[in-house]
Amino acid sequence: MKLLKSVLKPFLFLSFLSFAVFANNITVTNVSIVNVSGGIAEIQFDLSWSNSWRYTEVTSERYITNHDAAWVFIKFRVGVEWQHAWLTSSGHSPSAGAKIDISSNGGDTNVGAFVYRSADGNGNFVCNNMRLRWDYSKNGLTQTNNVDISVHAIEMAYIPERKFYVGSGGAESSCFYKYPNSTEPYYITNAGAINVGANTGELYYSSGGDRTGPIPAAFPNGFSAFYCMKYEISQGQYAQFLNYLPGGYDFQHYPDKYGLSRHTIHLSNGTYFADAPDRACNWLSWADVYAYLDWSGLRPMSELEFEKTCRGHLAPIPNEYAWGDTVIVRAQSFDGVDGSGTETVHEVTANCNYNNGIPGPIRVGIFAKPGTIRHQSGAGYYGVMELSGNLEERIVAVGNSTGRGYIGNHGDGSMLTAIPSWPSSTTATGMGLRGGQYTSNNEKYFRTSDRGYATTANSARYAHIGGRGVRSAQ
Repeated sequence: MKLLKSVLKPFLFLSFLSFAVFANNITVTNVSIVNVSGGIAEIQFDLSWSNSWRYTEVTSERYITNHDAAWVFIKFRVGVEWQHAWLTSSGHSPSAGAKIDISSNGGDTNVGAFVYRSADGNGNFVCNNMRLRWDYSKNGLTQTNNVDISVHAIEMAYIPERKFYVGSGGAESSCFYKYPNSTEPYYITNAGAINVGANTGELYYSSGGDRTGPIPAAFPNGFSAFYCMKYEISQGQYAQFLNYLPGGYDFQHYPDKYGLSRHTIHLSNGTYFADAPDRACNWLSWADVYAYLDWSGLRPMSELEFEKTCRGHLAPIPNEYAWGDTVIVRAQSFDGVDGSGTETVHEVTANCNYNNGIPGPIRVGIFAKPGTIRHQSGAGYYGVMELSGNLEERIVAVGNSTGRGYIGNHGDGSMLTAIPSWPSSTTATGMGLRGGQYTSNNEKYFRTSDRGYATTANSARYAHIGGRGVRSAQ
């Protein structure tokens, strides 16, 4: 959805902004402030998206719930600059059939909320007249007159607490394994520290890092529950983000690559637009992704979390892709108008964008259609899309001492200060890449366990690199 020119100007009256955030048509509408009293105000809005789901699986361990969700956060401004709104820890009002989980960065710094189905079901999910309680006194305000409010939503998938494997036992570059058997995947069974080295039973890999450890217990190793963005950051989402940055910061994070490798973000009369808002956003440096995740209250994904997001709890298949088998079919052309948000891939069996079949990123979630199974939609076990192909995923590496120092801190919404333990936004030391990208012609790079670029720390902008974020469940 495009922003109106006027939203970048100071308002002299109370106004409320609503946005579509693409993919499965997630929308926030009818935003208003109600029940203002004692430093607290309720932000009321309608939230909806298509193809929502919640399923409960009975296992020998316990009941396991797989569901999607919306990560909802609020921005406000008095004058020119947008700021992040702090929520109260309780007292929020979901609509019928919905549940709200407030998510904190510690103490009472409640950054946002996960909204999801309260019972099993699937299909369109409509949440009318929801209310989140804003503690505006904590934001330094004494009243809500002359305040602009904007409610944002990002589609997420829940990755439950569960044991899982890393490595597939295949021929991937630098694949994880249980020492000394390079064909035996390593089983992560708890959230504790992981020993790394050439000792029997330890996690090991032949290259792609320093092969030392341990991986500390504070490092997000994937066992504990977390939420992952369903899709790579889209060009529409990123343009919206640029429109909300403090003065000057937008130019720092503006790729300015319009027309190159299918990038469509451009600046017109002080407002950023994306001609193809549903297309995955390329040309993002690590500093750009860092800023987006900080601004939205998310965090980088570790490479262990990446493998769990792809594979789930299933036993690995050697050389498998994110959709759980070894069959990959290239997308080469479109049916429908490219960039419209409704275009589909002409090759009906295609499940991956690679080898320049299409010379740039494509619409997020494009392979998922009504009735498609995981293989056909190119989805990870929990419903996360394009983990193999399209754009490379920036992950925090375990093969680097700086990466192992990451403790999963979340963004605080402000973007003006560095987040402790995140790899440097300027050097990217501790970062790496997973999942392959559209220019690759070697199919091994798209395999779930391939670590050929797992410690490639590069902070520059490239046409084949985008981003995606996660947030720990609480």
